This record gives sequence, structure tokens and C-alpha cells, in this order.
Amino acid sequence: MDNIQIRDFRKERRFIFFTLLALTLFGTLMIYEASSLTAYRTTGDAAYFFKKQFIFLIIGLFLFFLTLLIDLDFLRKHSKEFLLTTIFILLVLLVIGKKAGGAKRWFHLFGLNLQPSEFLKIFFLVYCIDYIVKRKSLIRNFMTLLPLGIILVAISLIVLLQPDLGTAIFWILWLLLILYLYHARKKHLILTVCAGAIVLFFLIAWHPYRFRRITGYLNPFADPQDTGFQLIQSQIAYGQGGLFGVGLGESHQKLFFLPAAHTDFIFSIIAEEFGLLGISAILLILFIVFHKMYNIARASEDNFRRGLLFGITMVFFLEVVINVGVSCGLLPTKGLSLPFVSYGGSNLIVHYILLALFFNASRQDDKNVCNELSNDNNEWL
Repeated sequence: MDNIQIRDFRKERRFIFFTLLALTLFGTLMIYEASSLTAYRTTGDAAYFFKKQFIFLIIGLFLFFLTLLIDLDFLRKHSKEFLLTTIFILLVLLVIGKKAGGAKRWFHLFGLNLQPSEFLKIFFLVYCIDYIVKRKSLIRNFMTLLPLGIILVAISLIVLLQPDLGTAIFWILWLLLILYLYHARKKHLILTVCAGAIVLFFLIAWHPYRFRRITGYLNPFADPQDTGFQLIQSQIAYGQGGLFGVGLGESHQKLFFLPAAHTDFIFSIIAEEFGLLGISAILLILFIVFHKMYNIARASEDNFRRGLLFGITMVFFLEVVINVGVSCGLLPTKGLSLPFVSYGGSNLIVHYILLALFFNASRQDDKNVCNELSNDNNEWL
């Protein structure tokens, strides 16, 4: 890797950062657009969610720059301790956590709601990459994968008790993709998928609300006032948006029609106000960002850092695919935010931490390959 390539990677990192920051600012505007009436009705302040999201953005940016200073070797060395601490916090959450929408997923601290399961995106990711890299030559042995499976099952059981089936499915998908990337045996992956499908079937069958959610996804118009309501309203938003959209601030679906308009379904409001051309532009921008992240990850020569870079890219990519798929009706309804856009403090903070870890791993890899260019310590991206 020559100096020209490294300068290109610095440009790539700057492009990724400022593009995602611009997307966050756009998302903050859309959060105000989608939530102002709901916020005014519930709190008396139309800008309530906008203000909170802006506070979380400031916190996220502060932690972004702080994370750039973290020694990845230290994080890697203590990844198990960080993961176990997060699991312990999730267990405590089941006892004293704030209940909202029938689920215990949040701590209420200093006027802000924090969701500990979001921080699994940091510590479970780092632990898995470290574990796989250390045992790369044995990854095709089923017994080598068993400890990872045990930890994944433990985490899944805890989040299912919240309950949060979607988070468990997300991590299973992520881990399967990572293992496939590291050439685990296909028969092991297929067996895992089959076992997971059987467990998922019973989890859905034993809980009527999950079964109704699936039937509502398959035929939302069979129950338009209950299980199919959210998906129908989302599709109406897409239909009203058409090619060019109804215009900024002119959404009808945000007028108490579309539930979770500023969180899980904010992409539907964007589709209504900016049309097919607007959401296509956003998806194109995200595709360019993911492509650049993929190129940076592929160029890394350190096994752990390369795995970390691919793992973070995959987290962002999966979240975008799932959120957009849900909002347009291609996937069953799942409470997963659109990264850097949807309302959600813990989600936004964790994504900026992950972005900083991505830059951190990429910069340190540059330093290792080029024996620390004299001016590299002065570059924050």
C-alpha cells in the first residue's frame, strides 16, 4: 500500500464522516417534521424529540472523537470483560429497567433513555472478531464455534425476555455472515439456520402477538385496523410521495396516521415528502458510503482490524436493509432504526462510536503498513 493509496483512504474517511454527519443532520430535521405534532400533544413542546436528538448528536460526536484515541489492542484484550459487563447490565435491566410499549429495554438516566442492548453492537462485535481471528485455522471445526454459539444463545435469551426478538435475529444474521466471510463450513451454517428457524417457529407460535405480526405482514388488509395498520399507512406514504414527493413539511401520514413515524418508519415519511427520487438519492449515498467502507476493509493487512472493519460495515448495511425492507413492506415489522437518521439516542451514540472504531482501525492499519508517516499523528480522520 503506497502513500497515494493512504491519502486516498484519508479522503475516503473524510467523505464517510461528513456524509454521515450530513445524513444525521437531515435525519434530525426529519425527526422534527415527523414528530412535532405528537411531541406537542404529549409534552407541550413541538421540538421535544428534535432537542433530545440534537443532545444525543452532541454526545455521539464527543464520544466519536474520544473513541479515536482508544487503543484497539486494549479493547481487544479486554473484550470478554466488556461483553460480560454488558450482559450483566442487560440482566439488571430486566429487574429495574424502564418499561415502555410492553418491553423493558431502557434505563432512565438524567432525563435521557439509554438502551443497553445497543452497546452489544460494540462489545459483542469486538469479542466475536477477536475470537474468530485467534482461531481462524480451526474455524471449520464445529467445536471451535460452540463457545460463540453459547454466548449468542445467552444474549438471545436475555433480549427475548425484554422482549426483543428482532435484536436476537439481527445478531444471528450478523454472526452467520461473519462466519461465512471467514470460510466456516457451509453445512455448519446451514444446520445453524435450520435450528434457528425451528426455534423461531416456536417463539412465534407461542406468542400470539408475534404470530399476528407475521399474518399482518403477509396480508395487512386482512386486519387493517390492528396488525396491518402500520404497514398499510407506510405504503400509503410511499404512494402519496410518488416520484417527486409532496414537499418538505407536507406529509399527511405524520398527522397521527403512521405510528413510530420519527423512529422505525422515518424512511416512509422521507418517501412521502421527497418521493422516489429522494429516497433513491439517499440509498445511492449510503451505497457509496458502504462501498468505500468495504474498500477500506478489504485493503487492511491485519486480520483483527480487517475483521473489525468488515464487521462494522456489515452492522450498518444490515440495519439499512432491514429498516428499508420493513418500511416498504418487503420484511415483517421489526423495531430497528435507520442508522444515523431515525430518532433514538442510544442508537445514534453507538453508531458514532462504531464509526470512530472503524476510522481508528483503518488509521492504525495505515500506520503499521507505512511505519508511521511523520504527519499521521496529526490526522484525526
